[in-house]
Amino acid sequence: MSILLPPGFLHPGYLKRAEDWFKWRTCYEGGETFREHYLQMFSARENNDQFLVRKSLTPIPAFAKSAIRDIRNSLFQRMANISRTGGSAAYQHAVHGEGRGVDNRGSSMTGFIGRQVIDELLVLGKVGIWIDAPAKAGTTLLQAASHTPYLYVYKVEQIKNYVQNDPENPSEFQSLVLEELIEAHDEEHGMPCGYRKRLRKVWINEKTKLVNVQFVYPDEGEGRTPAVEPIVELKLTKIPFVLLDIGDSMIKDICDHQIALLNLWSSNVNYATQSGFPIYTEQRDGRSHGAHLKNAANDQGTATSGGQGANTETIEVGVGRGRAYDMNADRPDFIHPSPEPLLANLQLCDQLKKDIREVVNLAVQNLGTQASAESKGMDNSGLEAGLSFIGLVLETAEREIARHWATYESGQAKAKPATISYPERWSLKSDEQRIKDATDLHAVVGELPSRTAKRETSKLLIDALIGTKINGEKMAKIFDEIDKSNFTTSNPDVIQMAKEQGMLGSKTGAVALGFDPEEADLAAKEHVDRLAEIAKHQTSGVQGVADTQADPKANKQIQKSSRDPSEKKRGKSILSKTNPAKE
Repeated sequence: MSILLPPGFLHPGYLKRAEDWFKWRTCYEGGETFREHYLQMFSARENNDQFLVRKSLTPIPAFAKSAIRDIRNSLFQRMANISRTGGSAAYQHAVHGEGRGVDNRGSSMTGFIGRQVIDELLVLGKVGIWIDAPAKAGTTLLQAASHTPYLYVYKVEQIKNYVQNDPENPSEFQSLVLEELIEAHDEEHGMPCGYRKRLRKVWINEKTKLVNVQFVYPDEGEGRTPAVEPIVELKLTKIPFVLLDIGDSMIKDICDHQIALLNLWSSNVNYATQSGFPIYTEQRDGRSHGAHLKNAANDQGTATSGGQGANTETIEVGVGRGRAYDMNADRPDFIHPSPEPLLANLQLCDQLKKDIREVVNLAVQNLGTQASAESKGMDNSGLEAGLSFIGLVLETAEREIARHWATYESGQAKAKPATISYPERWSLKSDEQRIKDATDLHAVVGELPSRTAKRETSKLLIDALIGTKINGEKMAKIFDEIDKSNFTTSNPDVIQMAKEQGMLGSKTGAVALGFDPEEADLAAKEHVDRLAEIAKHQTSGVQGVADTQADPKANKQIQKSSRDPSEKKRGKSILSKTNPAKE
């Protein structure tokens, strides 16, 4: 729960969005809190006890979480291609997860962003990251290693108030108020015994131009005055806080879908459990049954005298129990409620589940329209454009983190930070899909009559296969190599056929297959040397070396003759036909 803040501590827009944030987070996280808040009672059809029983049997849908996880995984699988170069050795060790990592818990930068940042950003639309460092650096190597900066996340509900220096730069703050929960310890034994609520108030001192920090305990002061700690001045000129903002939640429009699913599932389970039992029916003649007739026996079990006995005995039914019925009556039977209402509800549930995924994908696509002009140059439409926009937000935030990190390590605001480079394109396609697309394009390249068309199709093939895995500089280099090449295929079968038919030179064939041009000269020289060695050791009666034969069929014929006794006698005439030089 949010804590009560002194006047001036709470941003005017906080209360406006607090209810939305609660709804978005609850729908995403699910669990008992979601069911408790959003399962509705059938007011006229059940009492409170029946509602509690139904609630205990109600399954909790989690399709919003599944849709968000798909988007997160699509981002996370490309984060292996992020380049982080430069910076200090300690920074490089931390971003790779060595030692204490970037969060003092051994996480790499990719792992930290993938597990703690992306979900918050997609679900709530905003998330903050504070860059911190121990107050003092030690003199030993171990103590110096423990002085490495580290990161932790502030959820949007914890960002109580802020003032930005420049609206165009969302990570430049003049002042900031953050809410924290810190462990409270038992005074006698020092063991954790709960949590304390604390506000971190941060601002830039107008006189010194340095960052000031003060901790406020709103629930622990005397009367209505919060308890405060002394002001601490950091040797920083910028507040080490980064705010990531994609504009809005990706599940804003699907929360009601999931709430509807919760209540539909509850209704379906209730219908199945309450109405899933067949009812026994038996035809009777109303004239021989009823309370108006005398009972066949009294309460003590003794027979009554006179009159007709009423046939109203209790009937036991079930598996293995028979029942007699009159000759002119219908056979006893079991009836059950119609399954049509349940089937209709299930169809509606399936449609809502599909809508949830489609609406989330549409929300990501809409992000693509916000991307900058330079990012649109490499982005495709739809989901990939939206993922690229999210990637730009993450890249910008990580560059700010690297800048604050370098400032902590050097103590100077002008310290040179690490260089961060994210993939320029983000794709939802799997490796199997990319290979299939490239294979389909490869089958078309050889059929095109235009050399220019072959080159352009080859570019599309490369783009489909590895376009999302390399940066724009390498892609431009590949396209330049395609444009400058004097061949349009690298198919080994086609190259071998063209070489045998005398339509292709050795150097061009070698380059087309990926070899250096010099390899063709080396291969030719080795071939000549091999022929000379063969000629040196060759006898007049034995052939069978392919290197001296221009025609492979003739070579096979000579090899056969060397094995056939009848042909050995005519070896000279055969030799004279296939290799006149031997004559």
